[in-house]
Amino acid sequence: MPTLSLDGQADEDQWIWESFRYHSRTFSLAAYLLPRSVQMSVATLYLYCRRVDSIADQRVLEVGRERALQEVKAVRDRLDDTLDGNPPSNTVLWRRLAEVHEHASLPREPLYELIRGAIWDLKAHPIASKKDLIDYSNLVGGSVGAMMLPFLAADARHDALEPAARRLGIAMQITNIVRDVGEDIDDLGRVYLPQQWLDSHDVSEEDLASAHVSNGYPALLEQAMSTAESYYTESFDGVSELPFRSRHGIRAAARMYREIMNEVRANDYDNLSQRAYVSLRRKLWLLIYDGYNRRKRRLAVAA
Repeated sequence: MPTLSLDGQADEDQWIWESFRYHSRTFSLAAYLLPRSVQMSVATLYLYCRRVDSIADQRVLEVGRERALQEVKAVRDRLDDTLDGNPPSNTVLWRRLAEVHEHASLPREPLYELIRGAIWDLKAHPIASKKDLIDYSNLVGGSVGAMMLPFLAADARHDALEPAARRLGIAMQITNIVRDVGEDIDDLGRVYLPQQWLDSHDVSEEDLASAHVSNGYPALLEQAMSTAESYYTESFDGVSELPFRSRHGIRAAARMYREIMNEVRANDYDNLSQRAYVSLRRKLWLLIYDGYNRRKRRLAVAA
């Protein structure tokens, strides 16, 4: 992402929004449907999440695991200062995040959970079971749902809606995992599908590393996608309780992101040598009509 000359508030806003769009076409598109008054705050918070994720997923490749862990801890220190009202003054992200916190009183725990998720990655904790998958997805995805609540609903509703927000974040994270199996093992040597599931479907890490779509692999992916689908479904009651503009934007994000799993199916379950993506045309269609289940029935193989 090119660095702009940031001479004032307008330049900073442009940099934040363009960075948001650069890193996430789906979420930035859905954010247009949120109330205008919260769009910039959502974009700023997304960039905080991206800053943490990039250390565990990209920076580690440049500097190694130990240095990346040090950088994550440095981010945690900067977050401490920012939430206490003393952000690094020469960094747009931290200064603007402090402003967001001052106006919206961000929940602290989800912000720190995301950092713990990055440490999980960098310390290479294994994903052995479904419980591990959900615990990890809650740290790196459920936390994002929880930290976004101040921009989506009134304060009095936060406690009631947080479980649904976390379930949606977990669903989206498992969707990420399904989409990125090939990239994760090729670039990072990581496998997020539970080892118990791999064993039960007779799929080895060697199969994944060699991009071999074995007979058991589609059923393995369907098990993961079914888990994500259950969390999407469980989140929808909470989404329906959001104010209209927030509800419309979050529902759009959920529909567009969930559709990634149908694109994996459309690619004959090959997420090892190609990346599934949802076209802009289909995303826009999903704003009008949720055809996920109908398309799934046409594309899915029996698990």
